[in-house]
Amino acid sequence: MSDERSRTGLPSPFPGGRGPWDGAGGEGPLRTLVPNELRLPLSGWLLRIARGSAGRPALEVHSAAGLLDVSVPSTLSVSALRGARHSGPAAAPWSLAWGQLPPGADLVEVDFRGWRRGVRVQAFTVAEGFWVAEAGGRFRSVTCSAGATRVTARVARAPRARGGGPGAA
Repeated sequence: MSDERSRTGLPSPFPGGRGPWDGAGGEGPLRTLVPNELRLPLSGWLLRIARGSAGRPALEVHSAAGLLDVSVPSTLSVSALRGARHSGPAAAPWSLAWGQLPPGADLVEVDFRGWRRGVRVQAFTVAEGFWVAEAGGRFRSVTCSAGATRVTARVARAPRARGGGPGAA
């Protein structure tokens, strides 16, 4: 399994806020469209930071087909791995996973696995309560590890774009 850093460009967990990809070519940082909206470089999906009930932060995950998930942290339970998707066969290959940070965890490692290969990426924290990780390639399963929490799930195909436009798989 190769070990590489995610290139999403989200706020970096590295001291000084810079990672090895910042300003060094490659995918480049994630694009900020307007305040609280971030565009993922490989999938093109949109992350929107909003306010949930009781003023808690909420993470909205938007695919080419529209709103896919809304996550608001709860004191009762944490969804460490909220979702995982990969591109369809007609699109450039990518895989994506997202979730909530478990209490006391400040680092999430994500292992994407396929039939013949796997890749490990370090997820990026979003709005201090969520994480996201993206990797090049289509993978079948994903495991996220954060503190004592370890969750594995199947990576599902991304929904088709409305009208078959860009991002359709």
